[in-house]
Amino acid sequence: MTNIKFFRYDNRLVGFECLGHTGYEESGKDVLCASISTITQSIALGLRDVCNIDTLISRDDEMGYIKVEIPKDLSSDKLSGASVLLDTLFVTIKDLVEGYPKYIKMEVIEYVY
Repeated sequence: MTNIKFFRYDNRLVGFECLGHTGYEESGKDVLCASISTITQSIALGLRDVCNIDTLISRDDEMGYIKVEIPKDLSSDKLSGASVLLDTLFVTIKDLVEGYPKYIKMEVIEYVY
C-alpha cells in the first residue's frame, strides 16, 4: 500500500510525503504505482524548476519514498504557484484513492515549521 501525507500550514498545502509501493501489480507492471510516481515527481520538479522554489526534496526510489516541503517564507507569487501545483496533486491523489482504496491511503496533517 502507498501512504501519502499532505502537510497543511495556515490553511495551505505546503508539502507531501509518499511512501511505499501500491502492490496493485508486480513490480514493473504496476500502472497505479507508476501513476503516483509520475505525478509526485512532476509536482516536485514543477515546484523546483518551474516555480523556482528552493524545495526540500528527499527520496529513496527503492523504498518508493519521496518527501517535498516548501519554505515558509515565500513571495505571494511563488506561494500562489506552489498552491496550484500542490492542490493539483491533492485532487489527483484523492481521485486515485476513490478508485483504488485498497492500494492507497491519504491523510492531511497540520505541519509545524
